[in-house]
Amino acid sequence: MDIIKELVIIIPILLFSLSVHEFSHGYVAWKLGDPTAKRMGRLTLNPIAHLDPFGILFAIFFKFGWAKPVPINPYYFRKPLFHMAISSAAGPISNLMLAVGFALLFKIISIFVSVPFFVRDFFHIASFINLALFFFNLIPIPPLDGSRVLFASIPGMTLEKSLRYEMFGIVGIFILVMASWSGLPIFKYIVVEPSYKILSSLY
Repeated sequence: MDIIKELVIIIPILLFSLSVHEFSHGYVAWKLGDPTAKRMGRLTLNPIAHLDPFGILFAIFFKFGWAKPVPINPYYFRKPLFHMAISSAAGPISNLMLAVGFALLFKIISIFVSVPFFVRDFFHIASFINLALFFFNLIPIPPLDGSRVLFASIPGMTLEKSLRYEMFGIVGIFILVMASWSGLPIFKYIVVEPSYKILSSLY
């Protein structure tokens, strides 16, 4: 895929998908009692509110990026560890829903018209990006969303303990990325291949 196609298709899809992801975190947290994201103007689908310039630059050069995390204060929750897990899971679940939604929209459109190749390409890419975000964010390493779901399922775990673990979690992400770049196909097996498998069943 050439650079123009990446800028025209991938970057807008990524911006939209990441905005939905972060909005979902903040919205669910708000419904569970945490007004932090709402007060900071982050309950919006406007990509500018969630934009992380470094995350977008990273996406342009390395085909992977991130948004500015929505702030969540778990001390507003009645059940901090459990509700933190729910609000964290909302992000990747929203990406899974988007992936399915893009596929359904494509099928509906294709019933009525002959879909050009570039339109079909757009929908496939949109679904794949959201599936990749779903699987990546479910990796149970802090600060990824999967870690908070994991913490809530561990007997005896407390919010304070989980927050201490999160301080060192970025090291795990760094090791995963370095291992992948060094030739170990970690992301291929835990993100790319599962994404393609579901993509094939959607289309």
